[in-house]
Amino acid sequence: MGDSDRSTDGFDLEDLREEVARRKLLLGVAVLGGGSLLITQSDSTQKEDTDELAQAETQLVDVAERVNEADLANPREASFLHNEITQSVKPVTDTLDQHDSGGPKTEQRASALNAAIDYYNTLARTLNTGTTLQSQVAESELEVLRHKRSLGYEPVTAFDLGSFEESITRLSQSKKDPETVTSDGRKLVPDQSQVIDSLRVQRDVFDRHLTAQQTYLDTAMTIESGIRAHEQSQYDTARSKLRQARETLSSGIPQTELSYHLSNAGLSLEQYATLLDLRREGVSKLLSVCDESIPEKERRTVANTALNLFFEVRQTVTN
Repeated sequence: MGDSDRSTDGFDLEDLREEVARRKLLLGVAVLGGGSLLITQSDSTQKEDTDELAQAETQLVDVAERVNEADLANPREASFLHNEITQSVKPVTDTLDQHDSGGPKTEQRASALNAAIDYYNTLARTLNTGTTLQSQVAESELEVLRHKRSLGYEPVTAFDLGSFEESITRLSQSKKDPETVTSDGRKLVPDQSQVIDSLRVQRDVFDRHLTAQQTYLDTAMTIESGIRAHEQSQYDTARSKLRQARETLSSGIPQTELSYHLSNAGLSLEQYATLLDLRREGVSKLLSVCDESIPEKERRTVANTALNLFFEVRQTVTN
């Protein structure tokens, strides 16, 4: 009976049972091994994703620091920052596009990066609007400073400062909650309030430059008319023109603590103020001798002093 259990038609049942058991064990090891392999691959992928997110965070933290350190009130810095932001954000966007869902912490980091990218995209559009305006106002400045005839436009009304203001307002309205753009204690965006304040100052800089251009242009033409009338002994006309110029110069000189050039060939607001002050001094001197009762020699001497001041202004600009 026992021999019958051990062997049937040449098969050793005990050996068969051992073989089946061995195969089950091996199969179990294979499944376990495969599972271990899959878990190992998942950990590797997750680690790779985490490393890429860390690199993306570092990229945005660096951009945030550069924006914080920049003088955004200066129109000429905006174009450089615009390029830096767009170049830095693109690889971060690419990383997130390829990012697979992970655990809650990984998803929080990805969410913070997405929120930061949204902010930077809005900031880049605002800076681009300012850069376009800077180029236009700088080009107008050269036309104003070198003008030989009427320009056919008024600098203070020819340019769309409103679009820049609207762009700044949109950026302000899209302000992010600090917690949504912070990951592992790292701030992914710059000081948002500081950015808005600086951009509004930049908008005022454009406004003051355009006011300076208009003042420079208007008073040049009015002073030229006053000089011609004075030379022709038309003193009433000369007084009228020169008083008009003096009034414009008294109210139109831009006063600001911030003084920026819009281009290498242009003037700073401080330089505009200096030149317009020289014009006002010249106008006052010429007005003092707009009277035929004044001896001709005295009239000529004072008029020549006034003309020298006007020439000094012109020479400073052309140089």
